[in-house]
Amino acid sequence: MSEDNFWGELIRNLRTDQGISQRVLAERCQVNRSTLRRVEDGRTTADIAMLEKVLKFLGYELDAIQVESRKARLSELARDPSKRSKLAAERLFTMKLM
Repeated sequence: MSEDNFWGELIRNLRTDQGISQRVLAERCQVNRSTLRRVEDGRTTADIAMLEKVLKFLGYELDAIQVESRKARLSELARDPSKRSKLAAERLFTMKLM
């Protein structure tokens, strides 16, 4: 995934992996389809409200946690082999806020 279109590519990948069309995703999330298309193509950015709606429909949650709490949680998950897929998902959905 390119850094400049992380969210658009993530949404597209999750959507296509689940076999959901842009039309269906837009309708179910009550977002404009052309806006969804532009976000996936990297021509515009999604606001937080849109990201939350879309990710929730796709089975994910956008969450902000403190860096220290996150480090402790990731360390805990890394020690348990049965939880490594959760660890990978948490790393995927982490973004650095500046």
